[in-house]
Amino acid sequence: MRLTALGRPELRELEASLRAGTPCTLALRGRFPRRLRADQIIPLFDAVETDNPSLRSALRSHLPLEARPGGDRVRVTAVIPTNRGTPLGLGALRAQDCALDVLVLTNGGATAEGDRVFEVPWEGHGLTRQRGAEMAIGDYVLFTVDDALPRGAGCVRALVDALEEGGYDAVFGRQIPWPTSDPVTRARLERWTPPGRVHHPMERLDHVFALYRRETLLRHPLPPVPTGEDLRWRQGRRIGYEPQALVVHAHPREPRALYRRTRDLHRQHLAVGDPPAVPDLAALVGALPGALRPVLQGGLGELPNQLAELFGQWRAAKAGPAR
Repeated sequence: MRLTALGRPELRELEASLRAGTPCTLALRGRFPRRLRADQIIPLFDAVETDNPSLRSALRSHLPLEARPGGDRVRVTAVIPTNRGTPLGLGALRAQDCALDVLVLTNGGATAEGDRVFEVPWEGHGLTRQRGAEMAIGDYVLFTVDDALPRGAGCVRALVDALEEGGYDAVFGRQIPWPTSDPVTRARLERWTPPGRVHHPMERLDHVFALYRRETLLRHPLPPVPTGEDLRWRQGRRIGYEPQALVVHAHPREPRALYRRTRDLHRQHLAVGDPPAVPDLAALVGALPGALRPVLQGGLGELPNQLAELFGQWRAAKAGPAR
C-alpha cells in the first residue's frame, strides 16, 4: 500500500495495513506534518519516498532496522503467553534475520498458532513466563506479548547485539504507539521508551519486548508474582535499553483497566521499597490539579482515566506491598 498524506483517514489505513501484515510505503507530497513525530510514525512504514532529498534522508533514518547476513547463528526463543489466540506479531517474528522459535503458551481460551504451542494453566506473569524460558530451545529468550508488533527484520538481533555489547543482564526495546493512539498514550510512551540511536543502561525493564540469555533465567528465575515480574527481577541488576529495537504496542485507555493495572503495579513498587505515589487522601486531593494537563491533551474523555489512575495509586497504598 502507498500513502501520499498523513491525515486521519490515512493513519487509519496505515493501522489496518499493519494489523494485516501488509507492507506500506509513504510517498509524501509536501512537508511532513508538524502535528506528528517522525520518530513515531516513520517506523510504521517499510519505505519512504519524497522529492526533497534532505527530507527523504531525515525520514529514512527512522525506518525500522533491515535484515543483515549471518543471523542464522543467533538462536532465540520468543515466549508469548496468550488467552486471545494467535499473536499479532507472529509473522514479524518469523521474518527476523536470526534463528527464531516462537513458543506460544495458551491457557486454552482460544486457538493459537506458533512454531510451538502448548496449553498451560495461567499462573501469573512470573511463573508462566519462567515456564516458557525453561521450555526455550534458543540461547536467548525474548519475552513479548500477544498484541505487540515488532518492526523491522533486524529488531530482535539488535537486542541480542545490545545485550552482549553492553554486558547487560537483560535488555528491552522501544515501544511506539499505533497510528491512531491518543495523545496521552503517545506522550507516555515517548517518556517510557524514548527515541535514540545507541543502547545504554536504564533503570527499568519491560516485558512487552525484552531479551535475556536463557542461562541467566535458569540461574535467576523470574519471581512468582501475578504481575510486575519485570520490575521485581531487575532489582540490583544491569538493564540495557535498545531504542532501535522497535515494537508497536499500545492499549486504548479505559478507566476500569487503568485502575486495576495501576493498583496492581503500584503494589509491586511498594514491595521493592519504592515510596507510595499517593499515600493518603490528602495526597490524592493534592494530585488532582496534575490531571489537568493530560485532560487538555486528550480531551474531557481523559478525565475518568486520570481519576482511575490516581485512585489506583491511592488504593495500592492502602492495600500495602504485594507479596
